[in-house]
Amino acid sequence: MAQSVVKGASEIKQLDLEGGGKIRWLITHKDGARNFSMRLITVPKGRSTPDHSHDYEHEIFVLEGKGEATLDSRTTLFNRDSFLFIPGGVMHTMTALEDLKMICIVPISAAIKILGP
Repeated sequence: MAQSVVKGASEIKQLDLEGGGKIRWLITHKDGARNFSMRLITVPKGRSTPDHSHDYEHEIFVLEGKGEATLDSRTTLFNRDSFLFIPGGVMHTMTALEDLKMICIVPISAAIKILGP
């Protein structure tokens, strides 16, 4: 059985994203999670996340800021308290119109693929 984890986000190493954003993998398989990973993504005003797609879905909740999401060439505005569902295979990027802070949930398989076993 996995052990419970309580940490502060600042305890987790922040990694650079292409486009100017930053990511912290808050909860992963390395913490004992079996199903989902939780990530904290920040994007400064005027910067963006990389335009990409992958085979897994993810869910995003916007904690702070305002931005525009481009999902398969369709652009939509969003702001604090917005949530986004991005199915696998959808090309997507987010551009910060104000500094953004978002929680992103992905399957544990994504963390293993990106961070290693």
